[in-house]
Amino acid sequence: MKIYILAALMLSTYMTVTVFAAEDRASSSSVVIYDQNYFDSFNPVTLLDMLMAVPGVPDILNKNQQQARRAAYSGGGGQRGFGSGGDQILMDGKRLAGKANNINDTLSRVSATQVERVELIRGAASGLDVQSQGLVINIIMLEGVSTSTTFWKVKGEYTVNHNFVPEFLVSHSGSAGELDYTLSYERQNNDFFFTGNEKFYGPTNLLQSQQTLKGNFDRFGHKLNTNIEYEFKDGGRLRLNGLYEPNGVNGKEYRDKTSDTLRPIFWNTDRDDNKWEVGGDYSKNLEYLGALKTLFVINQSKLDQTVFRFKGKSADKYEYTRDITDEDRSEGIIRASLTKKLTAEQSIEFGGEVAINKFDKVFKNYDRSNITSNLFLDSSDNVKIKENRYEIFANHSYNISPSITLQSSLTSEFSKIVADNILQGGRVDRRNTSFTYLKPRVNFRYDLSSQDQLRILLEKKVSQLNFNNFVTRFDPQELLYREGNTKIRPEQTWDFAVTFEHRLLNDKGSFEGELFYRKYSDHISSTDFTMYVDAKNNPIGVDNFFALPPTRALRDYVDDTGNSYSAKSGNIPTAKGYGVKLKSNLRLGFIGVPDATLSINYIYERRRTKDQFTGLMRNFDRHSDHRVDINFRHDISAYKVTYGFDFSARSDSSRHYITYYWPNSPAANIKIFAEKTIFSKYKLRIEGEGLTKNRGSSKYYIYNDHIRFSDLKERQEKFNRRPIELRVSLQGTF
Repeated sequence: MKIYILAALMLSTYMTVTVFAAEDRASSSSVVIYDQNYFDSFNPVTLLDMLMAVPGVPDILNKNQQQARRAAYSGGGGQRGFGSGGDQILMDGKRLAGKANNINDTLSRVSATQVERVELIRGAASGLDVQSQGLVINIIMLEGVSTSTTFWKVKGEYTVNHNFVPEFLVSHSGSAGELDYTLSYERQNNDFFFTGNEKFYGPTNLLQSQQTLKGNFDRFGHKLNTNIEYEFKDGGRLRLNGLYEPNGVNGKEYRDKTSDTLRPIFWNTDRDDNKWEVGGDYSKNLEYLGALKTLFVINQSKLDQTVFRFKGKSADKYEYTRDITDEDRSEGIIRASLTKKLTAEQSIEFGGEVAINKFDKVFKNYDRSNITSNLFLDSSDNVKIKENRYEIFANHSYNISPSITLQSSLTSEFSKIVADNILQGGRVDRRNTSFTYLKPRVNFRYDLSSQDQLRILLEKKVSQLNFNNFVTRFDPQELLYREGNTKIRPEQTWDFAVTFEHRLLNDKGSFEGELFYRKYSDHISSTDFTMYVDAKNNPIGVDNFFALPPTRALRDYVDDTGNSYSAKSGNIPTAKGYGVKLKSNLRLGFIGVPDATLSINYIYERRRTKDQFTGLMRNFDRHSDHRVDINFRHDISAYKVTYGFDFSARSDSSRHYITYYWPNSPAANIKIFAEKTIFSKYKLRIEGEGLTKNRGSSKYYIYNDHIRFSDLKERQEKFNRRPIELRVSLQGTF
């Protein structure tokens, strides 16, 4: 079934269920409240268990988990400062100050007995630490209740045809007077395996060789967390959190090719990644001055990685390369604001934010042509970056009427980036650049009725740069080294979105549709950095160059290998995106399945830009037009049993480069689970993932020189598969 058909299924399901609507249980048209009575039948042990029983929330939590995993192993740009938007999770109306902390882990360490209620806030709302056009999950904790509890969890993961790895977590929460604290330790193992095969075709479509591949990655680590909260006698409240997380990866990739023994057949990756973070917030009511809020975070991550690559099938004929990467990144942010109530309907917030980012990365490549040759330094790159960013902002919240809320904000941002590229011999190539951005935001909410809500958003965003794009890297697809670019500018986006949400009576479910448009400036993608010249050796633009007759002399204007063609990550002046989001959260009692929920999220989004190598319009790299996520959960309270599944799929995507084109067909994924509550305070959970065998495929077109000449060198077909993973866990409190 095509993914886009699911959108029609969602709409038809919504229309069917509407007939069965009854009385709405929401306390207001924009806030839905779930108190302890609601959760009693679900037998929750932790706060995470409680949220998983709220329709629509599991999808948000799953996305948080996926983002945390990607951040842990990618080292990407990440979120810019404390900026907010989209779905948010708060505790007592306050955001968590940490950035490296996984929110799901934090929620799993809180006992369900400490929670008073859960609020789902739809659209703009006053009195919160965030301005969000999406769903805000606000967790209200009980006051005056003893927080002394110990949470523990033991779990293990078995990968079919591989091994079993154990994990465990223990967390203790307590209080002493006005001090509340939580300490936790977790042992992590997250092994990763894959198999695949590749076929290599020549320019005439003749099969030349085949290759099988296998990857084994042993990922392990420890995690120490602490949370402290103290309420002063003058009404001030201080919250602190800390994280220390040392991780390691030991990975091996095997390639066995039927011919061409100089292709790589064995890779070994040894990686150590250690990070720590300290964050906190302080709030106090300063009477006539308003409410003071301050947040801060300091974190650091250090990465040491060595990759060995051996070529050849005989140990005495190896070609050998070794890549060494040393990376040190840190971030410090402090944010302070005053919120003043102007009238019963209006409030204004003034504040500022200061952020300092540092990034130091050294990349070295060593090479040996054969066993008799000495190992020598083939290339190296050392980049030191410091980014200072300053913001001042003003936020205005206006409850025009009980059903209409308007939030507006204006942020002025100034940043300065100093990037030093330390060349061989010690010479420093310095880039010193300043940026100034004005970032307005308007968020409008109109409760058309107790069930219907209209939301409108207009906002300008500025992305956080991924400093890895500044440094030379290895391209595993073409087995070449790509230069970094220290002149990349932050990407800016204008977002416009209109959202309509309808909630069924008596909390039977909801339907949400959103139309959106995005305009990008300085879009970051692979760009052509070749120095093009005409027959007289005069510099000319790329379009003028390819307008010349495509002679052999033109193609070989520097050498016969095509190595003169250069590409790096850079900025494309303009790009755009548009699409629709459809969400449906339904309780299935009307079909005879009580206490069952079905959530379907579908996104159609086109992101278009001008390809810098072909001059044609194309999708963003790695972007899928269609995405769908389906979550089903059934709670059988009489037996204290829960079961369900999560399904996700994406349509095809592709990557574009100066010498290759790489379309991909990603694999769908399904995860099933079942859990049983034992003696009201223990929970046994079993789950399986990868039941579709996660088979993805791609084609890879390699050209002899620039892609515009269409001189195909080789075509590859690749298939990969992840094995089935089985997990079991037992958790409880005492």
